[in-house]
Amino acid sequence: MKKQVYRSFATFLLLSVIWAAPSLYAQSSRLMTFKIPFHFNIGKTSLPAGDYTVQPLSQTALLIRSDDCRSSAIVLTISAQTSQAREKGTLVFNQYGNRYFLSKVWHPANNLGGELLPSKLERELAQNMSKPQATILTAQKR
Repeated sequence: MKKQVYRSFATFLLLSVIWAAPSLYAQSSRLMTFKIPFHFNIGKTSLPAGDYTVQPLSQTALLIRSDDCRSSAIVLTISAQTSQAREKGTLVFNQYGNRYFLSKVWHPANNLGGELLPSKLERELAQNMSKPQATILTAQKR
């Protein structure tokens, strides 16, 4: 059953990338790099501190990959919008004590971004702790 779910998810991502292929070239300028100074979670995936690249795969899918290519995650987001465009790309993490969870990704030079659904672990921490502290990181220049 799990294999079928993984295959379906992989097929969905592949079709999303193929469908969005004409716009990927235009989105390549939206490649963002970040120095993330803490261990963090994306869904069920735990990633170590380090230098990361965030690359749009489609309007709702992102690839987050360490510069050494040892750690990566593909994540689906829900479209989000803010009233003001950001000059630089931004990652927003929910922090519960010393645990960090990626929660939002804002693209540079526009007011659009993506919001991640909280994982089961994040929901459990949120029930047991007070409101999370937001930790915001800004993209670095290439």
